[in-house]
Order: sequence, then C-alpha cells, then structure tokens
Amino acid sequence: MHEELTDAQLVAAFRDGDPEALGLLMERHKAAVYGYLLRLTSRPDAAEDLFQEVFLKLVRNPAAYGEREKFRAWLFTVARNAAMDHFRRERLRSALPLEGDGETPGAADFAASPEPGPEKQFENGALGERIKAALELLSPEQREVFYLRHYSELSFREIADMLKVPIGTVLARMSRAAALLRRELGEGGQ
Repeated sequence: MHEELTDAQLVAAFRDGDPEALGLLMERHKAAVYGYLLRLTSRPDAAEDLFQEVFLKLVRNPAAYGEREKFRAWLFTVARNAAMDHFRRERLRSALPLEGDGETPGAADFAASPEPGPEKQFENGALGERIKAALELLSPEQREVFYLRHYSELSFREIADMLKVPIGTVLARMSRAAALLRRELGEGGQ
C-alpha cells in the first residue's frame, strides 16, 4: 500500500504516526544518499552514521521538511550539511578524498564496475585508473557538482539551491568538469 505513495505523502503519513512510512522513505533513498555520503567521506562507517543522522533530523523534527520543496533535494541538502559538519568536526578541510588507503575505499573506487567478470577485470582496471586520474584533475567544487548531478540525480536548480550558489555557477562548474573529463577520457586521453 505504501509503495505507491509519493515521498511527500510518506512524510505526511510519518507525521501522522506511521513508522512504516519512515522505513520506506529510508529504504527508497538509502542507496543514493549513502552512496553520496560515502563518496564524500570515503569511509563506510562515517557514511552510515551520517545517513542515520540525516533521517534522525526528520524523526526529531518532522516539520523540518517543507512540502513546497522536493523531498529528494531536501534530503541531499541535509546530507551535504551533515557531511560538512562531520568534516568540521574532524577538521578535514582538504579536497574531497578520492583515493582509498588500502582499508577504506575512496570515491574513485566506485567509478568502475563493483563486480567485473574475469574477462573485464583488466579492461575495467585500466578504465578505473583513467577515471580516477581524470577525477583527480577536477577542483573540489567541480567534483561536488559532478557527483551531485550524476549520482544523486538532482537537477541543476536543486544543486544550486543546495550549494547556495547561482545556477550559472553550477552550470559552469559542470561544463568545465565535463569538458575536462571528455578530454582526459576521450580517445586522446589514452
């Protein structure tokens, strides 16, 4: 019954005391939000904690989500703010980490297929290395817009609102990122 409800309807049901609605919202958005947080933090434990923190905000204050905005955009705004608070707490003000340290995967580790077949391992490994190298050339701002657009499926307007920058800034960052990635990953980038 709940599966066909919109996000806004599920939030309303949760406000009215239906805990199953919250569970469905979490399940519906976990892959995207957790993936985004994992790309930002490069730490599964931190991403899981931050994911829980995002939904705790809704539990503690169900009125925090204003139905005039899209739930997914609101959710990613909360996720980004939680990640930035995490970075401040951890005093990690460097660029978004892309490389893993051997124990914890980095964001670039998720660029290639997670489970390649034996015949694709060499090809995917080489492509993954090229993608990793290309992503390292992006500025932190370009990388953030790229991740938000391609992994979170937010519109450019939603990204601009989330980052509190003009839409032209978001479009310029994405355009520069795409041009650099095309140049590095195109036939001439081999």
